[in-house]
Amino acid sequence: LHDFSQSLIQQIDTMSSIASAFSNFASMPAQNKEKINVVDEVKYLLDIFKESHLHFHPHAETIIAHVDRVQLNRIVTNLVKNAIQATSETDNPRVDVSLYVSGKNFVIDVRDNGTGISKEDASKIFEPKFTTKSSGMGLGLSMVKNIVEAYNGKITFESEPGKGTIFKVTLPLQ
Repeated sequence: LHDFSQSLIQQIDTMSSIASAFSNFASMPAQNKEKINVVDEVKYLLDIFKESHLHFHPHAETIIAHVDRVQLNRIVTNLVKNAIQATSETDNPRVDVSLYVSGKNFVIDVRDNGTGISKEDASKIFEPKFTTKSSGMGLGLSMVKNIVEAYNGKITFESEPGKGTIFKVTLPLQ
């Protein structure tokens, strides 16, 4: 009875955390736009990853934008984490993050030489609860898409199974 009770409590805790994640996803916080140097912010975010095959390529020393720091963190962290996971079984893994200005926008380009995304999965990649991983809730890319669209930005991707994927996020500087 004790073991059963402990198991039940654990499952309830798990369900509670899943419900919280969905609740947080459904109620995206309002944007708190700050004037920040996106190059410094992305460089800082990438420092948390210890993979030697992660490379940052800013095309300028300074790119000033009005963006929510927390939401930018979510975008970059999610895309990079996915790219690192996609390269986990690659012989010579490589993840490149580029940052540049294009017109009145800045672009974050995350490319990897990982497993790629199949044609069947490509149409579902931004759907909530969709995942190809054994862990995770499938909220990351749909959350990123919601954030990007809230800024009137754009997220696109190109992928070739067995060769890798490129995610491109375009956000306004203002």
